[in-house]
Amino acid sequence: MRTGLGYAILLITVLIALVRNPRFAVFGMVACDTIRPGDEFIEFGMETVRFSITYYAVALGLLVIFYKKYRLTSDRFHWAILLLFMSVVNSVLHAPCFGPGLVQIDNYYKMLLQYYLICAFMRNDAHLRELYWAISTASVVVALRFVWGKFHLNETRFEGATGDRNEMAMTMVMTVPFLFMLGLTAKRLYLRLFAWFWILPLALTVLFSLSRGGMLGLGAVGGYLLYRLHHKRWLVVVGVMVALVGLANLPTEVTARFMTIGRASKTDASAIGRLNAWGAARNMAKDHPFWGMGSGNFLVRFKQYAPDPADVHVAHSSFYQLLGEQGFVGLGIWLYLVAMCWLVASWCEMRMERIHKKEWNEPRYMLVAVKASWIGYVLCGAFLSQEDMDFFYHLLAITSRYTVFVGEYEKKYFDERAALRVGERMTEPAPIGERLTQPLLGPG
Repeated sequence: MRTGLGYAILLITVLIALVRNPRFAVFGMVACDTIRPGDEFIEFGMETVRFSITYYAVALGLLVIFYKKYRLTSDRFHWAILLLFMSVVNSVLHAPCFGPGLVQIDNYYKMLLQYYLICAFMRNDAHLRELYWAISTASVVVALRFVWGKFHLNETRFEGATGDRNEMAMTMVMTVPFLFMLGLTAKRLYLRLFAWFWILPLALTVLFSLSRGGMLGLGAVGGYLLYRLHHKRWLVVVGVMVALVGLANLPTEVTARFMTIGRASKTDASAIGRLNAWGAARNMAKDHPFWGMGSGNFLVRFKQYAPDPADVHVAHSSFYQLLGEQGFVGLGIWLYLVAMCWLVASWCEMRMERIHKKEWNEPRYMLVAVKASWIGYVLCGAFLSQEDMDFFYHLLAITSRYTVFVGEYEKKYFDERAALRVGERMTEPAPIGERLTQPLLGPG
């Protein structure tokens, strides 16, 4: 059923892409990545292998067919992402076990293709807006499934497309800024209300998933949005009121889970296990500083490096996962991408502010959404192994597109200023000295 849904999404979007516009296939792949219909949760079964092969074939076919029309631009992100993928492949070749490494190659390859497809086919702000809707809609589908199971079926086992409630909560946190900005910049009232209404199931999913990282991330993202949009006073008032009412009516299971954050490192078995896993990652990096133990091989030699060999846990941290599996090389490339995402988005926003004289427009709102989503990724990812999360590389692709768009805006702006100066010079009266030397009745 799940795999059939994945093939149906890809087939429909590819047909639309071939008949109408190739970028629609990108939306289908983004939806498949979020809903993950081809995965048997966290197992790498044959159905998933066949789905991935189809995924690759479609992506490569689109790039080959439409490359002349939609050309890639090279920037600081493209080469770093390619180097990160090469680091993954190299670390797998040095790994003690190739099988788990193949899963990571699969994950990073899909990430790489999606990044290039977004950069190739998103040509303007309108296309990016369609991409935001595709990302948000896919996340809302997962959130509605969770809410339906939680409140209607009394289900407690559904934990998102990959079977990890923390990853599910992280996806919802990263999606909230896009839906919020889509509503804020919508020109039609029904679209605005539609976008803002779907934030509710996302927030409920984060809270009732009982993910402490997700709760912290949701609060940080909401606070950042209110801080950046303080010029809209009505929004700040509504946001504060909603937060106060929500906090006052949180169910006991949510508040009890949230209150354990401060003492989790001493009393929570999961938190203690994470500290043990982080120690194992540091020891792996000491023995294999350049390539680590190999992507996907964190648990293969875990007992050999862990301070407590009996307490086996995954890394639960993107930083330590990369440190243990890919060493300082892979970790350095990933940290570069994380830092540059924020810095480049901020740089693009400052250029937009200079062009529009501090006035807010849609591209600037969307850049704030990218930065808010980045905060959710970094904060939640500090306690999750999500260094290969496709959503983060979507943020990089969107930021990469804005570097091109902002350059086009600046060129248009300076061309208009130059034309205006030329026009002003042509309409200026002749200097007084020239007028005095010319005869009153014209040439004699």
